[in-house]
Amino acid sequence: MSLVAEFTVRLPKFEGVLAGVTDMELVIEGMTACDPETLSVTLWADGNDFGTLEAGLDEASMIHDVQPLSDRVDGRKLYQIRLPAATTTYWAWTDLGGVLLDGTLSHTGMWMRMRYPDREAFSEYHDHCQARGCSFELSGLKCTDDAPEDAHDLTAPQTELLAAAVDEGYFDVPRRITMGDLASEFDISTQAASERLRRGLSNALQNSVLDGSTSNETIDHPNVIDGRRA
Repeated sequence: MSLVAEFTVRLPKFEGVLAGVTDMELVIEGMTACDPETLSVTLWADGNDFGTLEAGLDEASMIHDVQPLSDRVDGRKLYQIRLPAATTTYWAWTDLGGVLLDGTLSHTGMWMRMRYPDREAFSEYHDHCQARGCSFELSGLKCTDDAPEDAHDLTAPQTELLAAAVDEGYFDVPRRITMGDLASEFDISTQAASERLRRGLSNALQNSVLDGSTSNETIDHPNVIDGRRA
């Protein structure tokens, strides 16, 4: 049974990029090694001041090859950057079998949700961060045997959260429920709920709109067991 951990790591060098745009977040879409020394990171910038953000990315000494991959749409814009692997903990968590599930960089730190093969692997990664002088704040830890996510298939947790958001009025104007309330219902952090809903909506759009398919099926309300959603 694997382990899913949620935590925040302080990365001052990267946080400095957002010092002038504290209302923006960088949501990691994908991360891969071009070679042992270089990483390619695809990320969504979420906010308003893209000019200041791009200037910060261009001026950051550890970031290079900044490429916008989309136009600005509804306050979001897709970028791809390259950076030295040595400025990250990428090889530490991949060598331990870690898998990045979600990641968001803001001016307050890097929030990550990762899957590890076992508690020992996670403990080793934690020790590695501490040895590098990175502050490490754990916000969630649980054992799980959930199957890996397919590229555009909604996972059960995404479907359940999306269904609850629709049923309970998160998308209503005005909203009848907050993200914090949804997070409490599913016993996860507000950040995790936000990321799960964001990815669920993205996958739903990929399936029904971008893939050219339509569906008249409705999403069943999640099962409830002992007063809590399964």
